[in-house]
Amino acid sequence: MKKTVLVFVYGSLLKDEVNHYMVKNYPCLAENVWIYGRLFDASLEYPFLIIDDHKKVLGELYEVPVIDVPILDEFEDYNPIGTDNLYERKVVTVHKEDKTWEAFVYVCNQEEMLVNEIMEDSWRAFRNKPISHS
Repeated sequence: MKKTVLVFVYGSLLKDEVNHYMVKNYPCLAENVWIYGRLFDASLEYPFLIIDDHKKVLGELYEVPVIDVPILDEFEDYNPIGTDNLYERKVVTVHKEDKTWEAFVYVCNQEEMLVNEIMEDSWRAFRNKPISHS
């Protein structure tokens, strides 16, 4: 049986972000990797993701012990037997140049959070963009 799984992170779990402490002790296998999806901002400290074949979302890939997956599930408000989860855990293909991995990712399960689409390809780019004073 596998002892670890791969997890793609794209928001507050990224390095230098507010919730990185949740994954900082796990090996980061790759940075600047991407999946197909779209990000949304709900004016919280973290984004929401949906799967979409036409756009890329940048993130990082972590190797997480299987025994710790329930900790991440709880953090992401995901219950494997629940129906009203904030996020669902899905398996996606993660890309980097000519390499791919299969990894878990937490995808938005609450449509009301999908209001303000983020045009940038990463949460970090969105958070670091200059504020326009129009």
